Amino acid sequence: MNVKKNTYRALLLATSLASAKPLLAQEASSAAASADSTLPAIAVQAAADRSYDSSTSNTATKMNMSLMDVPQTVNVVPRALLDEQNATSLQDALRNVPGIGFSVGDGQRDQITLRGFNNITDQYVDGIRDDALYYRDLSNVERVDVLKGPAAVLYGRGSAGGLINRVLKKPTANPQQAVGVTLGTEGERRGEFDLGWNANDAARFRITGAAENSNSFRDQFQLNRQAVAPSAQFRIDKDTILNIEADYLHDRRTSDQGLPAYLGRSVNVPINTYYGSADAANTSYNDVDAKSATVSLDHRFNDSLSLHTAVRAYDFSLERKNYVTYEPIKTASNPVVTLDQSTRFRQDHGVDGLFELTQKTTLFGMKHELLYGVELSQQQKFDTIYSTNKVATYNLYDPQLIDLPGVKPGTAAKTNASTVLGLAGVYAQDLISLTEHWKILAGLRFDYLTQTRNDYTSAHVNLDRTDRAWSPRVGLIYEPLDWVSLYASYSQSFSPLADTLISSGAFANGSALAPQKTTSFEIGSKFDLGRASASVALFDMKQTNQQIADPSNPTYALPIGTQHVRGLELSTTGEIAPKWSVYAGYAYLNGNVDGSPQASSAGLVLHNNTPGLMPRHSASVWIKRDLKYGFYAAGGAQFQSARYTSASDAVTLPSFVTFDLGAGYHGKNVDVALTLDNLFDRKYFIAAHGNADMYNMPGAPRTLTVSARWHM
Repeated sequence: MNVKKNTYRALLLATSLASAKPLLAQEASSAAASADSTLPAIAVQAAADRSYDSSTSNTATKMNMSLMDVPQTVNVVPRALLDEQNATSLQDALRNVPGIGFSVGDGQRDQITLRGFNNITDQYVDGIRDDALYYRDLSNVERVDVLKGPAAVLYGRGSAGGLINRVLKKPTANPQQAVGVTLGTEGERRGEFDLGWNANDAARFRITGAAENSNSFRDQFQLNRQAVAPSAQFRIDKDTILNIEADYLHDRRTSDQGLPAYLGRSVNVPINTYYGSADAANTSYNDVDAKSATVSLDHRFNDSLSLHTAVRAYDFSLERKNYVTYEPIKTASNPVVTLDQSTRFRQDHGVDGLFELTQKTTLFGMKHELLYGVELSQQQKFDTIYSTNKVATYNLYDPQLIDLPGVKPGTAAKTNASTVLGLAGVYAQDLISLTEHWKILAGLRFDYLTQTRNDYTSAHVNLDRTDRAWSPRVGLIYEPLDWVSLYASYSQSFSPLADTLISSGAFANGSALAPQKTTSFEIGSKFDLGRASASVALFDMKQTNQQIADPSNPTYALPIGTQHVRGLELSTTGEIAPKWSVYAGYAYLNGNVDGSPQASSAGLVLHNNTPGLMPRHSASVWIKRDLKYGFYAAGGAQFQSARYTSASDAVTLPSFVTFDLGAGYHGKNVDVALTLDNLFDRKYFIAAHGNADMYNMPGAPRTLTVSARWHM
């Protein structure tokens, strides 16, 4: 409560200090006239822009709107920051965002928690769902937007904590020709290219890509990936633009589950220790192919009415040969870890279509910015899992690896199922300017979601369910001055069992379980400081119908009650003084899972437990100083307090602080970036599983990385 009271006082103080703006920043110039005459779909950040601050984003509202008018927290990680930190993975990008916990994702996929809530399927690309389970590449990414809190009002089913939206690179009026290379002391070897050309003013083209053949500090780890993403943009007439984009990614990497837990902590062994197969390259790996194609059309009927349509088709395939610990490690003088082994084949494909109208009008003397939308989607997901128990037993502190034998030929599939998902969603949103200083952002969405699961095993657990859900959002915005906004908002979202029904959702009682429902309240303030911005937010979120597998009967779902998270977030980005730029944030999260009679009866005591992977305190900062002749120097730090590996609260990951240094050069023909991460070589753990206690991933040791990019 003291945290809330202090923050309320800070919000009041911020309002009373409004007259101090001239001491803080230069007056921001208005861009309203140019915004009215430009299609939002072709607004692309200039390649030479090195700013960390982003004043607009369409992720939260699906309209190119000032973040000052968004009654919700949005963190934007810009391309400049990604380049200067030598970030090549989504985890690299998201370490700049407070309130995030990282999951090992079975060594297969990007997975995080946002504000303490699991975020396994809440990945988007240019506002379209991208829920396949793989590691994304950043070679085609212009920026990463993180929308905090429920987002179902525009995006439908999803996590309570928010979503991740990758905004892709598009052809530009001034195309660049660039190639680059990245090398690291822990075995990173990566090349990238970004090539653009214009046939004429009406036809623009761009192709980006990367190839990587890397090792890491983890024993036996290998990563081989290739990515390529061509795109084309055609201006059919002055009011109509057609974009055609494709994306291909192949990713093969060692299956690595990190270190097991023993006596409430990750086992104390060297951080390079690996517990899989002695021949990991051939018997413990994940091999992924992810392909997509997107066609979008933007047409402006007049200055007040525009149309945006987009259709995305994707195909995803996975071959995974994995290992898992068979059971919790028993206390002994010479403890051992016993492994199971599995082979998994997964294939997903689907089509998602968006049809949106934006309108600006005046009604009853008030300005309205309206959005009307329809989403139609169908997905088909196939999953087959074969497993063998107790294939190896290793000494916990000194594992002598063997070639794991793999699943025996003829073994019956543990899971063999397909799920068909169909979605129809309609939504509307209105930003109403009540007066010069007061605005309301209100929206409502209705979703009709069906799924049918066909089980091809002898159990024949065929499931069929339909979910209908309303998702509202309403926010009140007060702007006492043009650089200060205060807001309060309320929103709801729903998370049906649909996205997990195919695999862990092989719960025989799944058709009887209602979706998880989330309600969220948030109040906050945002500050536009010219070339920088700042924000503060308080939130209170509840999600009902939390579920896990029943320990005594893994084929049934076990309700474990309601998850409740309250918190505070602070952030500041941009140029805070001449030649000084900062990207910084802090989050305080206080959450609990209250348990349920069903869980207690099953022997799982969860009364007021802390959600897994939720750090109570987390913070990051990156400060850059621009020097003469294009050089710069930078430094930063990452902090997370202790986290539990799952809601059992049985295993703890200790708190950590790491420090990083950076330096580089931006020239006309070449950019160079050097980073020294984990300066003091701190041993720490960056990730765990989130729903299990036996898979804990150490962070990288001190690592020097250098990248060079040539502009032709």
